[in-house]
Amino acid sequence: MGKSLTCFLLLRFRSLTIPKNGCGRGPINHQVQPHDIIDISLLVKQVVSQKTAELYEKGYSTRAIARQLGIGKTTVSNHLSASSVELRSHSNDQLHNKKKLKARSIKTAPYGFCLVDGLLHKDPKEQSILKLILKWAKQGQSHCAIARKLNEQKLKPRHAAKWSQPTVGYIIKRHQEQ
Repeated sequence: MGKSLTCFLLLRFRSLTIPKNGCGRGPINHQVQPHDIIDISLLVKQVVSQKTAELYEKGYSTRAIARQLGIGKTTVSNHLSASSVELRSHSNDQLHNKKKLKARSIKTAPYGFCLVDGLLHKDPKEQSILKLILKWAKQGQSHCAIARKLNEQKLKPRHAAKWSQPTVGYIIKRHQEQ
């Protein structure tokens, strides 16, 4: 710990005395006064803010800085914000940004669509069934009633033998979110 941090820790206990010449080594002959705590704590905040900014610019994470300085991660973030340091987005690999971001791929197309060369396209057969499902849902029919109607009309889902209430519910939920 630096001199300012050591001095700050000593001043937290009002019954202790500190050297008259500050936090350096020397004879202890000065009784701590309440105003000394205020002055030193402001100095410590400036030193901590400066140190957090330096470490953060070197690539240290907020967690690593917090551990090194013995303060909380939120305190580190607050000091960085006060120092006008732009925070990086969260990353598990902050010191080594050699990994390239992978593009997300769709493994299975949602109902009513098909995948062609990695791109979504409307599937005409499933689109007609999808329109029926959404129309009946707008009319206020339950998921179970819609599944029953689809099974009565002998319309088959993509993979299962017959329509079920959860399958209809997922399809409706997905299209309501869009």
